Amino acid sequence: MTRLVHLTDLHFGMERADLVAPLARAVRSAAPDLVIVTGDLTHRARPAQFRQAMGFLRALDLPFVAVPGNHDMPLVNLPLRLVAPFWRWRRGVGATVPPVAMAGSVRILPANTADPFRWRRGLLRADDVQRVTADLSAGALNVLACHHQLTEPPGFQRGETRGAAQALPALARQGLHVVLSGHLHHWNIGLGITPCQPQPVLMVQTGTALCARAGERDHGFALIEAQGADLSVTPWIAGAAGFAPHPARRFRRAAGAWHMSDANPAAPQMSESW
Repeated sequence: MTRLVHLTDLHFGMERADLVAPLARAVRSAAPDLVIVTGDLTHRARPAQFRQAMGFLRALDLPFVAVPGNHDMPLVNLPLRLVAPFWRWRRGVGATVPPVAMAGSVRILPANTADPFRWRRGLLRADDVQRVTADLSAGALNVLACHHQLTEPPGFQRGETRGAAQALPALARQGLHVVLSGHLHHWNIGLGITPCQPQPVLMVQTGTALCARAGERDHGFALIEAQGADLSVTPWIAGAAGFAPHPARRFRRAAGAWHMSDANPAAPQMSESW
């Protein structure tokens, strides 16, 4: 079995300080083979915030891969945002599109959906689609990791990610199996999958790990366990005693699609707040 932790929207610079140490303990206790971080490591892309974020991730003493989010580009320094929007990311973190990562039979395909010409919305670039398509493997569980969701859940139909609606069907036909994303600060596991309706791609949108903005309440991370045709997603949710696992959502892949296989299809509920 391969175990992955999906972390997103850390927002160092506006983080819940009381949750930082409990989050680290919980991620370590989940014992993942790989930690996947899908953007917004920082709140304002300042060097000190990148140092905080990378200090946190390195202290986990676990392998990790990270891609940028819309908050990981300068907001008020417009010349830097327009000329070199990912300069601070590269200095503080590394490549905006890190190499493909393997964990057991799972293949992680990173993509950078942050768009310097939009503050909130993202962009799935044509060259990223071509690269991901070329990196798909017939012998692996192919997982795309990006900040912006490629399919919007109910209540969020705002065209958040340009190019996604056109690219996703083709990626699914070529062998993409799972998409991990954040950005919305809310949970949605298995978007569109019901007891009577399978989907070709499993969407996992995870709540914010640490953001302290007013109204935030979906703090947590996802533990993903994959074995053969079976995959489970366990949300670890912040509470009074730290982060604790909640009931898992379980799926099985058959005939080119994901089917719900858990007896209890309940999932963490989304509530819109920014």
